[in-house]
Amino acid sequence: MTNDILAYSINSNKMDKANLLKLKNNLQKRIENIDKELSAIASENPLVRGDFDVRVDNLGESQEDTAQEAGELDRQQALVDALERERKEIVATIDKIDSGKYGKCDNCSAEISPNRLRAVPVAALCITCASQKR
Repeated sequence: MTNDILAYSINSNKMDKANLLKLKNNLQKRIENIDKELSAIASENPLVRGDFDVRVDNLGESQEDTAQEAGELDRQQALVDALERERKEIVATIDKIDSGKYGKCDNCSAEISPNRLRAVPVAALCITCASQKR
């Protein structure tokens, strides 16, 4: 996600409605892109929304083919896991925008610094709580 997703009004550290709408629209576009990436390499689990199962081509029956399939499965699964995680963070951020809670730390309820939000628009924790969690 790039820093241009989030823009603050010049006179305030708070986001105005226009900037929140712009952020939300950009986040929704990112979800669409993630969904396209996921559908190219995985199938969505019909029982669990947002859970994807990796598809790997059957390359053959030899040991080498099976090893290659296993390696490809591992690489694809890592990508799917990262995309699913990013998608969940974005959905949570959009929910916060809609509920008026965007920019508040999930742990201590303090305001997340504007600089942190510019760098990481989906940040759920203030820098203090994030550093304590590490």
